[in-house]
Amino acid sequence: MGPALRIAVKDLKLRVRDRSVFIIGIVAPFALAFIFNLVFGGATSGTGLGLEYGMVDLDQSEISRSLTSALQGAEAEEILTLADYGTRDGAATAIEGGDIDAYILIPSGFARAVIANQGATIEVVGHVDSPTSTQVAAAFAEQFSSGVAAGQLAVGTTALVAGVPIASEFVQSLTQDPARAASSFVVSDQSAATRQLDSSTYFAAGMAVFFLFFTVQFGVSGLLEEERDGTLARLMAAPIPRVAIIAGKAILSFVLGVLSMGVLVVGTTLLPGLKADWGAPLGVSVLVVAGVLSAVGIMGLVASVAKTPEGAGNLGSIIAVILAMLGGTFFPIGASGGFLSILTFVTPHAWFLRGLADLSDGAAWTAALPAGGAIMVFAVVTGLVAWLRLRLRWSR
Repeated sequence: MGPALRIAVKDLKLRVRDRSVFIIGIVAPFALAFIFNLVFGGATSGTGLGLEYGMVDLDQSEISRSLTSALQGAEAEEILTLADYGTRDGAATAIEGGDIDAYILIPSGFARAVIANQGATIEVVGHVDSPTSTQVAAAFAEQFSSGVAAGQLAVGTTALVAGVPIASEFVQSLTQDPARAASSFVVSDQSAATRQLDSSTYFAAGMAVFFLFFTVQFGVSGLLEEERDGTLARLMAAPIPRVAIIAGKAILSFVLGVLSMGVLVVGTTLLPGLKADWGAPLGVSVLVVAGVLSAVGIMGLVASVAKTPEGAGNLGSIIAVILAMLGGTFFPIGASGGFLSILTFVTPHAWFLRGLADLSDGAAWTAALPAGGAIMVFAVVTGLVAWLRLRLRWSR
């Protein structure tokens, strides 16, 4: 083990002098995590979505007030904020001033049109720079309209069967609360089946594990660099076991990975622009060690296949990006359902993020063990194959 450690220490000194390892392992993940959180922060959270709406109820009927009541329920759940405006001009001014993203307007005579089984219109007006918030407001209005249309159909069918004209008295005889019949949806915050990371932690962890694979590549690619430069042949001629050379590079990759992840965990926890919450330190340590070992195994396997350092770098980059995208480091894809939500867990990235999610909300460190065990499967399988291939490659 002594020769392997000496090789690792020698290579570590060389890599420390090369500033690229700091850029790839620390600076780039910090910068991208901050940018992603700044741009998309809140998009991955269950609450605090930043939906700011206005309500203009010119009808002031029981039916129109039921929509306001449903939206107020969503506001109580901190899903959105709702402001009441008495006029269209007031709501339009609020949009122009950036106070709200969109407003929903129910015109005067809306309830009369509904009761008379006539066409009724709800207007949704949004800010040009808030298309997503406007679409969500339109979805609320459309869902409410569907409930109103269902009520109209029920009343019309009943009137046709009974052979009586549709009138307000007839509607009142069917239901004492027409607003309840018109209100077809309730917006509420439901607990997810699995824990979810907040946006700051999600992007910090995603960028950390993404760049981890590039960081550990500095170690394993050193084998191919020394093979190209001729120094590997001199090392093999020295009175040291050949396995010590491979082990030294693996130790270097592991140390670089752990240092990079450790700095990122501490830094993103303290950095004002992120304030990530990684969870129980011991559980995070389990995930970090398992994640680094899996990265070393995968990048070692790449090195065993590649012929040149450049080829290893290119192939390693492609694999790192594909695994990161599939693992959901840039955006959550597991919640989309279907085959993709299953396929994502063939990557250590997804298990790493899953493990951190299991550690959230003050969970004990043991909550990270299932995900850590899954990541270790990747590490053992790829590491063993890489070890055997590299030994066979330089034993000829």
